[in-house]
Amino acid sequence: MQTDTGMLQDKAIVFYDGTCGFCQASVQFVLKYNRKQNLYFAPLQSGVLQQVVPDSNVPDPVPDAVLFYEDGNLYFASEAALRISRHLNFPLSILSYFRFIPVSFRDKIYSFIARHRYKIAGRHEACMLPEPQQRARFIN
Repeated sequence: MQTDTGMLQDKAIVFYDGTCGFCQASVQFVLKYNRKQNLYFAPLQSGVLQQVVPDSNVPDPVPDAVLFYEDGNLYFASEAALRISRHLNFPLSILSYFRFIPVSFRDKIYSFIARHRYKIAGRHEACMLPEPQQRARFIN
């Protein structure tokens, strides 16, 4: 996909750890259940985050979590995951209603999973290969 910064700022982008098997499996899951095909994807290692989001809005260091960019806002951890779920097909979109649970509790669960993600699915140095029709939704 073209990486014109202006065009990217209008997209809903999921930033994920490109070396994490669990993260790559999560991206595959989102691709499968986002039939509107309105979500785009970029590995955290790609540098796209720095192109799209002003430096002042990106924490240093970048959190070890999924990040979600939408409507000019950057979301982290459980908030990102729940906002992504709004874009999934029913009944998965219902997960977004779990935002009523306090962030501190949600992020503890999220952090536990994030800390153990390499144990769950391993580390991968090679990127996943999306289906040909999905490639346009990946930003380099």
